[in-house]
Amino acid sequence: MSGLVGLWNLDGRPLEEGILSKLSATLAHRGPDGEGVWQQGSVGLACQLFKVTPEAAQETQPLVHHSGAVVVFDGRLDNRDELLRDLKGSPNLTPQSPDPVLVLAAYETFGEAFPERLNGDFALGLFDPRRRQLLLARDAIGLRPLYYCRTGDTFIFGSEIKAILAHPQVTPRPNDDMVAEFLTQKFSVDNRGETFFAGVTGLLPGRLAIISPQGLVTRQHWDFDTQGRIRLKSFEEYTEAFRHHFEEAVRRRLRSAYPVAVSVSGGLDSSSIFCQGETLRRQNPERYPAVLGLSNIFPDGSPADEKAFLEEIEGLYGTTIARVPTGPLTLAARPATEIWQVEVPFLGWDADHQMQRAARQQGARVLLSGFFGDETLVNYPYLIDLFRGFKWVRVWSHLKALNRSLDEDDTTTYTRLFLEDLVRYHIPESLFSWLRRLRHTLTPSVWDQPWHTEGVRQRSLRSLTRKRCHNRKFVSVHAEAIYKDLRSPYNAIRFELWQKSAAINGLELACPFLDRDFLSFMLQSPGEICTWTGMQKGILRAAMGGILPEGIRNRRGKADFTALGNEGVEKDYPRIVHCLESGGMAARFGYVKEKEMREGLKRLKDRIHGPTFVTARTLSYLFGLELWLQVFFANQFKGKEVAGNERAH
Repeated sequence: MSGLVGLWNLDGRPLEEGILSKLSATLAHRGPDGEGVWQQGSVGLACQLFKVTPEAAQETQPLVHHSGAVVVFDGRLDNRDELLRDLKGSPNLTPQSPDPVLVLAAYETFGEAFPERLNGDFALGLFDPRRRQLLLARDAIGLRPLYYCRTGDTFIFGSEIKAILAHPQVTPRPNDDMVAEFLTQKFSVDNRGETFFAGVTGLLPGRLAIISPQGLVTRQHWDFDTQGRIRLKSFEEYTEAFRHHFEEAVRRRLRSAYPVAVSVSGGLDSSSIFCQGETLRRQNPERYPAVLGLSNIFPDGSPADEKAFLEEIEGLYGTTIARVPTGPLTLAARPATEIWQVEVPFLGWDADHQMQRAARQQGARVLLSGFFGDETLVNYPYLIDLFRGFKWVRVWSHLKALNRSLDEDDTTTYTRLFLEDLVRYHIPESLFSWLRRLRHTLTPSVWDQPWHTEGVRQRSLRSLTRKRCHNRKFVSVHAEAIYKDLRSPYNAIRFELWQKSAAINGLELACPFLDRDFLSFMLQSPGEICTWTGMQKGILRAAMGGILPEGIRNRRGKADFTALGNEGVEKDYPRIVHCLESGGMAARFGYVKEKEMREGLKRLKDRIHGPTFVTARTLSYLFGLELWLQVFFANQFKGKEVAGNERAH
């Protein structure tokens, strides 16, 4: 969770005095262990340091190699043993060397190919004065944020966008396309690195950017093999392989000099992470730190109440999971502060911050989460693979099992999804995009609202028919579905948002289900293995035998937070309306029609308590957008009226 920032006057001008420290100061919340600054003529790098691993105890950044190369690094390397073997000839390299030392040694040994040798969650900037070039690299999943911007002859990069915006030559402007996609929830298919700020780009996952006075080029340094297959002899062998990769994913994230917290809900994913972590700790208490379980606790008997499952874990392991009492799911208690930190219009729950603060108070610097478990393990498009293999009887039996697994009166959900996919995967991509746009034109979705301006509507529709950035081939529909989820713009926002939100409370977020090697295994294995005999998360259930309490391992359904979320937004309704009606920024920018929005707010109040969370989420999106505009752009309009017509049409 360290904070990185750097700038380079590409025309050779010396850096303005104090400018690097000014940019770095915006990231002070990411660096409780001190700030380091390196400057040489027209180039400067700074790091707000956050130490987590045992090897980081003596870490200093920016780190300068004797060759002159200098690096700033945010992350955790998971293949240290492999790197140490490959870098045997590097001087002064030991098993206790901090991760940035290994990074610099890899660069000196492998040159520009060094990022492909790094496995873990990371973002880095490396300047080489010998070659007069700056290298930026990011991990394969994109779990550590890294942004860049060029303004005139100055290139700036940072872990957070606010560091870039602090430069006097950068004037923040909203990215109208991203705002339109956000309001209508019609995100484009591919992640192009766009942010909500025009002119500020996020380095794509698995990419290396090379910056020189001649320009910028990017290339993929690592990506998933989407055509590889893993074929084992039996389900038992797949289960054993899954167990190995999952255990390794958890093990890597326990590498900490501090206690490691785990967000435990009582569901399959988070409970598996906690139980696996505690099992590893007990097997080797000298190697692993304390594993702290924390859980938000909801009212007794409510659909969100999972205390009985927590008690099963406590009974099996003789441990205590700390309870964080939680009532209605209200939005962030300090919403403007949260928007400033996460830099997007999304607002999280105050319950998340309560848990993070509790973890930090217990001494943790890392919080493990079950995030992305559903996307990886509940992957129903595998049914198309079975259908194409003429295994139609198996498709039918799996559909029946999947539909029975739902805690709903409607037992046809998966059948409908399968039929939709049957059409989607058997018509040309261009035709599918056209039909998608036609459907949204003729039958507006629940996210289309009468207060959206025509400009927002048109931009949203255009995003549905954008041409794909790549034409990758996939070994299966199952592999394609996982890959596209990983690379979707919406999930890219979520990955970065959650990391920046945790940083507010002095934590870094780590997600075992987003481990690169674990995902490679899941992507290349047959989809029906993951959902064995139509059982949701069948392979996880099998692999966790003897580790997970049986009541959780055999659990059906999930907690339902809809009622608590609706109740929380109803409680927040007065401050939402006050913000929207007193600010008026969304209307002044031409994103919403003010009169229609005011009338709509009155209607929405009576619809909050419904069977879904759609109305509550619509209100939270409007609230988030208005606050985001106020926080980042209000100063542009002091003393003058705003003409939003340009964006409205």
